[in-house]
Amino acid sequence: MLEGGLKQAASLLQAGDHQAAIDVLTTLEAAGGESPDFWQLVALAHKGLDQLGEAEASYLKSLALNPQPHVATNLANLYKQQGRFDEAENRYQQALGADPSNLPALVNYGQLLMDVKRADAAANQFSAVLEIRPEHVNARIGLGQALQQLGDQQGAVGLFQEVLAEHKDNAAALNGLGISLKTMGYADEAVHSLQRAHEVAPNSANVLLNLASALACADRPEEAVAAYEAMLRREPDNPDFHNYFNGYLGVIGHKDYLGSYRQALQRNPADARFAVPLARKLLLEEKGEEAFDVLLKSLEAGGDSSMLRREMSYVKREQSHFKEALGYAAAARDEEANPANERELATAMMAAGADYEEALALLRSLVERFPEDQGLWALLATGLRYADYDAEYRALVDYDNMIKVRQIAIPEEFDGDADGLAFFRESLLRLHTTQHHPVEQSMIHGTQTLDDLFSRRDSAIQKLTAALSDQLLSILSSMPQGGLNPLYRRNTGTFKFSDSWSVRLWRDGFHKNHFHSQGWLSSAFYLTVPSAVDRGGEGWIKFGEPGFKAREPLSPQYWVKPREGCLVVFPSYLWHGTEPLKTASERVTVGYDILPTAHTQ
Repeated sequence: MLEGGLKQAASLLQAGDHQAAIDVLTTLEAAGGESPDFWQLVALAHKGLDQLGEAEASYLKSLALNPQPHVATNLANLYKQQGRFDEAENRYQQALGADPSNLPALVNYGQLLMDVKRADAAANQFSAVLEIRPEHVNARIGLGQALQQLGDQQGAVGLFQEVLAEHKDNAAALNGLGISLKTMGYADEAVHSLQRAHEVAPNSANVLLNLASALACADRPEEAVAAYEAMLRREPDNPDFHNYFNGYLGVIGHKDYLGSYRQALQRNPADARFAVPLARKLLLEEKGEEAFDVLLKSLEAGGDSSMLRREMSYVKREQSHFKEALGYAAAARDEEANPANERELATAMMAAGADYEEALALLRSLVERFPEDQGLWALLATGLRYADYDAEYRALVDYDNMIKVRQIAIPEEFDGDADGLAFFRESLLRLHTTQHHPVEQSMIHGTQTLDDLFSRRDSAIQKLTAALSDQLLSILSSMPQGGLNPLYRRNTGTFKFSDSWSVRLWRDGFHKNHFHSQGWLSSAFYLTVPSAVDRGGEGWIKFGEPGFKAREPLSPQYWVKPREGCLVVFPSYLWHGTEPLKTASERVTVGYDILPTAHTQ
């Protein structure tokens, strides 16, 4: 009876009738209570009905009776679906410990590792699958996606093309190929691949996102906007999609900029996921009162009070209402003592000129927990300066030794430095296709290139990257290694570029004071420097002035005069900005961040 009932339940599950399967299994529970296969089927039925708690309990009962690898994998998949990544990883490892060649465990574990941004480890999992089954489609696609994240676009392209040679309508491979082609600078080819992916998977919002980005890189703004709009029609409540869409609308000066946020809040006024970014963007346009009103309405509608009060603190202190800001920050931290609230409270305390020691205590705790967060080190340095911890501050902020200025070696094929710089400059200016500065970047009055600059397979970009790399390796070789300093302790002597871009500033253009959250070392390379830098400090890069308003503002402490053909390298956690250009001449630079890599043999 039990065996026949289990077969019947399995057939019902295959047919998608999960409730009927539950009904059958319920009649068998007395006989099946000690059967691991019985509890596995119960778990699958509950999962099909989205009864995840009951599914988890049933999987655990099955594993307690017999730790079968496929059951451990199914439980891991359930945890992954719920975002319980550590528990999912433990179960995948349990399955692979029992059966190292279990393909579903290997593939799903690899996908989990991609979700948690561990592309190196994910690549290892997918490679293990391909050693067992070289034709495995999902493993080839997964490895291609991992290589994309690791910067090996050419390797990723090869894998996607292998899949498409056998499965020409594979949407994931078409999508992946389009992403890599776009990243490499082949925008038209990327558009073609992504249009094919959209034809195959017309309801995929992610494919439309990538298509919109490729169309933007191909300088086809009307089509890009239409693709972004189609993306939002499919997932109107995805805050990341609204961010990408409005980021593009901002740089092309589109009339509908920020409109999607307002529409989302009309649908659900309490949704802080839209109120907060809308308020932040309004504040950047110097619409502080409107920004606060957006947050207040969301709070009154029942939105996430901790998140909203934290942002109210930010808006108020940027309007120089420091006492009110501190009140909102304290209320947010009292409600939920998470790192974001602690960070805002520490910043509000410094801005208000309140208790510097308490702010320092919060920041010391945060950098201990998040030692690679460049923003926290920038704030800690600010707190040390406010509280007069001079020796500790100078150890963290050592301008004379930490800031390096180097001249690149122009390749011998050019007729002198001026010829080489002109070649690089002309190649870069062709990539400046937008009309306005990105709203949430530090730049004012200028333009910035789209996508990662150094990933482009453009000969000028590749030659410039090589010249910069030579100087960066030289700098790293002369830099101390180890110790407690957040710069030196991570120095391995080798590096990878984590992001890169070009900026063109014109009259009244400047960079607001900021740090680089995604870097370790950051740099600006100067291609065009107006003659005005020789008088009055115009266009000079300055260091040490915090990027937030304060009752007792701190002044810059160190300046570097830009020179054509030179790069300025500095720790990513140093506050830095530029003095405004007051003349009509433009300034063209390349900016980039680097991260340390492991020693190579």
